[in-house]
Amino acid sequence: MEQTYPVVLLYHTPEGVLKRLTPLLRQQGISVRVIRKELYTVPLEMLLGLKQPDKILQNPGIELPEPMLVMHGMSPEGVDAVLKLLRENKIRIDLKAVTTPTNLSWTALQMFAELQREREAFRKQGK
Repeated sequence: MEQTYPVVLLYHTPEGVLKRLTPLLRQQGISVRVIRKELYTVPLEMLLGLKQPDKILQNPGIELPEPMLVMHGMSPEGVDAVLKLLRENKIRIDLKAVTTPTNLSWTALQMFAELQREREAFRKQGK
């Protein structure tokens, strides 16, 4: 059985946000990994060290248009604690996700596209 550990992957996060958020997460015992755009085509499971790298497509230089945060290895209470930490410190990252057995094989670009689809579906429901 794989060992899970609390980690947050951060994508396209402004430097000021990183400087505020990283120490807050580490104080909670959460590892932080800032993912460069060159790694946006690497599946989450490889970034997390859960699977050995195989053939990886090179990112053609695509940058995400906004920040994204992905949580891994956290209990529901741990996820709630991260969300509370973001709210209390007025750190806004609209696109947030938790890893699942299904999305661990996704790349950042796939995760971003799915989160955008979900956000649009919520917007349509709210109308």
